[in-house]
Amino acid sequence: MSASSASGDGFTVVPAMWVHESARAENHVMRPFERFYTAHYQEIAGYVRRRIAPDAADDVISQVFTVAWRRFDRIPAPPQDRLWLFGVARNSVADQHRAERRRLRLHARLSQEAVTAPPVSIEADPRHVRIRAAMAALRPGDREALQLVLWEELSHQEAAAVLRCSPNAFEIRYRRARNAVRDAVAAAPLAPQADQERLIRTPTTSRTYPS
Repeated sequence: MSASSASGDGFTVVPAMWVHESARAENHVMRPFERFYTAHYQEIAGYVRRRIAPDAADDVISQVFTVAWRRFDRIPAPPQDRLWLFGVARNSVADQHRAERRRLRLHARLSQEAVTAPPVSIEADPRHVRIRAAMAALRPGDREALQLVLWEELSHQEAAAVLRCSPNAFEIRYRRARNAVRDAVAAAPLAPQADQERLIRTPTTSRTYPS
């Protein structure tokens, strides 16, 4: 069953919204929330789907907007509302990663097999394999700093706000991550420099990295 459903006007309603919909609609909350949802859905869905397996991504996206609905009267005014929502998405992705690790540990105990990670598909292009390996080797905070700028196209100031760190601390994370990935790709170059930059900026597949 889908984690969300459509109302009569086509607006997608996440499950927790049904509980309070009647009372809150009287306070004219539904329409502002619909505008908020429509304005930010594509960005948040892209953020989640680049970090979560396809079979779980829709549930995580629904969780993000469920939190937004419950706290709608406390969401900061634009443009800070967008960064607040990225922060909620980041926490939801982290929760999903923790749940997946617990599931794998339980499976390992039940099957009495040493399961350390889900299987990873190998792409034909070795450049993508090298970039994924370099990204996976980064510290989680450094990796997220790089992804927020290159994948989500946030400014450094916006990304620092999402990560709740100072601009200076963010610059250190970002430069350390970018240099590490660039060095890993340049160690055995298979493409011109311009192509290497493009590959680093482009998410190749949905991939769960260690948190």
